[in-house]
Amino acid sequence: MSKEKKNKVSVKQTLTHDGVVTYLEDLLKSFKSGQLIINSAEDSVTLNPSDEINFELKAGSKKGKTKFSMKFSWKDEQPENDELSISTEEADNDSDNADKS
Repeated sequence: MSKEKKNKVSVKQTLTHDGVVTYLEDLLKSFKSGQLIINSAEDSVTLNPSDEINFELKAGSKKGKTKFSMKFSWKDEQPENDELSISTEEADNDSDNADKS
């Protein structure tokens, strides 16, 4: 089993209202395109959202402090190497039969 290098970008900063809107618009464009490319000064990560995405939203206010967060997660789609089928008939292996003739 091979271990994949973890790619991660983490940024925490204070933005203006317009700055947040710009990031959200860029996020929307990226989701619509099917690929999110996120770059910071030190790191970069490319994400390819699958068709099914888990979405979590939290919003609240307490003691004069307001929080709002969104979280998206999905399982990376793995390419299908071997198709599995169950049948009462033998599979037709044309490549095997071609070698025998």
